[in-house]
Amino acid sequence: MTTLSDNILNRRSIRSYEPKAVSSETIKTILNAAIWAPSGNNLQPWKFSVIMENKKLLDKIASLSIYQNWIKTAPCLIAVFLDHASIMTNITIPKLYIKHVQAIGAALQNMLLTANDLGLGTCWIGEILKNEEEIKILLNVPAGYELMAVVSVGYPKIVSKGQRKPLDQAIIDWQ
Repeated sequence: MTTLSDNILNRRSIRSYEPKAVSSETIKTILNAAIWAPSGNNLQPWKFSVIMENKKLLDKIASLSIYQNWIKTAPCLIAVFLDHASIMTNITIPKLYIKHVQAIGAALQNMLLTANDLGLGTCWIGEILKNEEEIKILLNVPAGYELMAVVSVGYPKIVSKGQRKPLDQAIIDWQ
């Protein structure tokens, strides 16, 4: 049995997937973990768009990234949005906006760790954000939603070795 710490330390960003479908029940398990992430005032500002049955749409979304070749190998993409209506705040106040973006980050991390625990690979794709408007059009996303990430999900074909800088390089001060 793997521990949470093992799961955190062994999760990798996957950029090559087996041509094997992921079940909708498995995706629901991943999304259920996402919605249990912490959020300021429990506003739960996330919305998701799942692309797994429409290969043409998946390929169109992939084509909006410089990483399209490997993204197209994923059997599922999940677009993650911040729902501005749910946060009921003036997003021009940076500190209030940031806490909601952080909640989305927590939801994303829950997704990645849950998928890893289920034997799936994921990659949090941020580069694609530059094409937010095109993605929103392709997905028929209503006004008021801001694209935060696209996550690829599938069975890993290649798992790379991870590395991190030493911990002491991340600590500013310890008193």
